[in-house]
Formats: sequence, C-alpha cells, structure tokens
Amino acid sequence: MEYSRLFRAERFKLGQIHNRVALETTLKLACFSWLVICVPRPCRGQEVFDVTKYGAISNGKTDNSKAFSDAWSAACKHRGAASFLIPKGSFLLGQIIFQGPCSNNTSPKFEIKGKLLAPASPTSITTIAWLEFRALNKLIIEGGGVVDAQGATSWNLTRCTGRNCHNSPLSTRFIKISNATIANLTLLNSKGYHMAIQRSNFVTVLNLNISAPGDSPNTDGLHISDCNNINVTRLAIGTGDDCISIGPGNNNVSISGVNCGPGHGISVGGLGKYMDDKDVIGVKVNNCTISNTQNGIRIKTWPGSQPGRASNFKFEDIIVNNVSRPIIIDQEYCPKKTCSNKPSLFKVNNVTFNRISGTSSRPVAVNLKCSSSVPCENVKLHDVNLEHINGAASDITSKCFNVKGLVATSKKPDSTLSKSLAKCFQTHQVKILQVHKDEV
Repeated sequence: MEYSRLFRAERFKLGQIHNRVALETTLKLACFSWLVICVPRPCRGQEVFDVTKYGAISNGKTDNSKAFSDAWSAACKHRGAASFLIPKGSFLLGQIIFQGPCSNNTSPKFEIKGKLLAPASPTSITTIAWLEFRALNKLIIEGGGVVDAQGATSWNLTRCTGRNCHNSPLSTRFIKISNATIANLTLLNSKGYHMAIQRSNFVTVLNLNISAPGDSPNTDGLHISDCNNINVTRLAIGTGDDCISIGPGNNNVSISGVNCGPGHGISVGGLGKYMDDKDVIGVKVNNCTISNTQNGIRIKTWPGSQPGRASNFKFEDIIVNNVSRPIIIDQEYCPKKTCSNKPSLFKVNNVTFNRISGTSSRPVAVNLKCSSSVPCENVKLHDVNLEHINGAASDITSKCFNVKGLVATSKKPDSTLSKSLAKCFQTHQVKILQVHKDEV
C-alpha cells in the first residue's frame, strides 16, 4: 500500500512535469508562429523606391521623366509603407503628375535629397505646372533638396502684354491633397509661381527657402486658393512678386515666422476678378519680417466684382524695413488699368493690424482705399508705429477712403502718423483711443 501511494504520487509528479513541458512547448510554438506571421510584415512594408533603380541618371542632362513616372507608379501601388527617393545628384525632369490616390489612401513619403532641374526652354512645359501632386492623402515631402525651374529665359516672355503672351508654368502644384506636410526644401527660379496649393485641406508648409531675382515677373513664392486649414511657418522668400498670395475661397490660413523680401509682400487677393471667386474667411499673419518690398501687408479686390466677403483677418507683430507701402487695402486693384469703373462688391470687414512697426520708403505708410458701395467695417489699427526710412517720423502720413473702424495706440500718440490716422478715421466717425498695450 505504501508503494501504491508512492507510485500514485510519483505518477502525479510525472503528470505535472509532462503537462508543464507540454504547456511550454505549446507556448513556444505559439510564439514562434506569431513571429513567423507578424515579424516580416513591417519588414516587407518598409520599401524604398529609388528613382535610380528605375533608370534615372543624375547627370543634369538626361530626361528622367519615364524613370520617375515608373518609380512613382510602383511606390503608389505598394500596399505597405513606401518612400519615393530622389538621391543626391542633379536630375533633369520634364513635366510630370504624381497622381493619387495611392494604396491604403496613403501617399508614399517623397524624399528629395538631390536637385531637380526643369528644362530651361520657355516652351518645354506645356501643362499648368512642372511638378504636380494630385489627389494624395498623408503626403510628406522633405529631404533638404533643391527644386530649380531654371526660369530665367521665361521671364522676358512673361513681361509681354500682347495676344500671344502666355502664363508661365508653376514650379510645383498641390491640388486636392489633404493631411500633408511640405518641408525642408529650396525652390529656385520658377518660370511662374514657385508653389501653388489649391483645393486642399490640412496642409503644413515649413522650413522652405524660395528664391528668384527681385525683377523676375510673376514668380510668387506661395499661392493658396480654395483651401481649408493651411499652416505656413518659417519660410524665407525673396522673389519678383508676392512672397505669399492668399487667393479666393480660403478658410483658416495661418502664416508665421516668414522673412519676405524682395518682392511684393504678403497679400490677400486679388479677389473678385472672376465671377466664381469665393469668400476668404479667417487669415492670421504674425511674427513676420518684410524687407525691401513694394508692399507690406495688402488686401486687394478688383473693381466691378461680384458680391463676396473678406473677413476675420489679423496681422500682428510684423516688422517692415524699407517698404514702399507698408499697409494697404486696395479695392480698386487693376494693374493694367483696363478694369470696370464699377466699385468692388467684396465686403472687407473685421480686419486688425496690431503692432506693426518699422520703416516706410514713401510718405504714405497706410493707405486704406475701400469700396464706395460696400465700405470696409471694423478695421482696427493697434500700435502702428512707422517711420520714414530716413528716420524722420514727421514725413509719414496716411490716407483712407470709405472705411469704418478704430485706431488705438499705447505709445507715440503724438506722432505724425497717429495724428494722421486719427484725422483720417475721424472723417468717417471712427473712435480714436489711447490705450495701454495690455488692453490691445
């Protein structure tokens, strides 16, 4: 009986050992199976589509359009995470569309480490844009590379005004993109605009260097139209036209940390040139420096426009250096002087200019020329402190037409500009205040 108990106990222990070994074996097999199934997936997904693997040659002379197109097609179709890589070197590239949507509704990461060169000939690009990114979600473009449109030979053609003149192509166009980031690039010498973002949502643009000669026509740095929720920060822009132009149909555009100049400043408009131009609601420009430009901050609408709204704009903490026209509202904008004599019907209201300081190269530093049919309303100037470039504050004045609003100052209330603004606004029953800075 004693042996029987011992045998049963030993058998029980052996059973426990057997069960433990079986359990450990099962767990090991399960873990091994999980590793076999799961580990390779991210490895397979992290694929780089290097354009040189598709035949691109980095000699700056060979047209690489087909190689880029083939590499993009493969990257866009890839079901996992993908990177479209332009390595170091100079790549000549004709007009191309990077078309979406891509697999899983996610764009490949677009890395520009080298230099892209457009054909120099003015007639080489026959489409709206040289490089177009269309219908892409979660697009990220970065890499520290250069996009050079070699536009010098196009600029004389752009200056012509005859029937045979044409609009020069954009360097880069982003249309119908969403949840995108465009960062850490240099754009040079566009034939037309350097960059246009159109009909897009939730786009961040940061750390770009955009450059063309100050006398190169229509080479706007960044143009935004028909977009929602655009954030632009830390750009250095010097061109022959607007550093940034905010066209019709925009809602919630934020611009900060921009160094602008040479060029035509930062503009909203021109609005109302076309029958279908939509409202612009919600623009904030802050912490920018504008130097050696024709204009500083400008709102412009075309005469004879259809009804529309330009509302809820805030321009603050802006420094202007040697700017011809630091603050402008121009509702008679007509550069070729061939426009309708009818007043603009775009309503400008709820506009604040707050803490604008620096130097003007002309006597009229603030010029507010609003529509006679729909006057500007609720225009506020807070702490606008401008002097003439030669250092004489007494040489600075202002003009205003058809504008209603408020002037407030916390310093230099007796300056020539402050008195001029007070007199100008009092003509239109405007309230003049001297306030403490914390109240502005």
